[in-house]
Amino acid sequence: MTPDQLIALLHRHWAQTLAELDADERAQLLRRVAALGDAVGRGPTLRAVRDVGRMLHRLPAHHPVGAALNDAVRFAGPDTGREAVVDRARLVDLLGFLSGPPPTADEILDTTRRRLLRAPARGADAALAAVADAAADDLIRLHHPELGHRYPEFQFTPGTDELRPVVREVNRLLLAGQDPWGAADWWLGGNTWLDGVPAELLDAVPHELILAAARALVEDD
Repeated sequence: MTPDQLIALLHRHWAQTLAELDADERAQLLRRVAALGDAVGRGPTLRAVRDVGRMLHRLPAHHPVGAALNDAVRFAGPDTGREAVVDRARLVDLLGFLSGPPPTADEILDTTRRRLLRAPARGADAALAAVADAAADDLIRLHHPELGHRYPEFQFTPGTDELRPVVREVNRLLLAGQDPWGAADWWLGGNTWLDGVPAELLDAVPHELILAAARALVEDD
């Protein structure tokens, strides 16, 4: 299991994870997650992931994080090859949760949504042509409590109101119309397959690689 996969799994099931730990275990997990955030380089990062994983192996087999770790934890061998990717924005969220009382599922969701709404986006007026031409799953639409509907900027060809074809394809794979927050989190979070944030790599890597990363997620589910 890669660093980003572990962080994403924790982030998705954080409330359930904390519910299974006592105060001492939570403090220990805080130290290990903090060490993951401070790790630099492939070797130290993977060792920090391993330390977090060992702790979470204590979780019951039916727990979603425990089940995934018990079934599929895999680590790289020598400290060579591609750099390990760590989604530090998510780690900051997790450390904040660990430092205070156990969060509710709604609090976790709210924190994730606030992070996604901080990304560059345009309102409905600026996205009018794309919205009119898009099917439900083609375009990510997020609701801002003050600004109304927001459309993450990475979806559009720069300088236009046209939807990027690769974004349309990936959004369809991710069922963006049904789960816009989940699709936005995939685009704006770290991705081990791509060694970076998909939205930031749209002009840097072949679009076939971005599609392959999205397909890998769907096939894993």
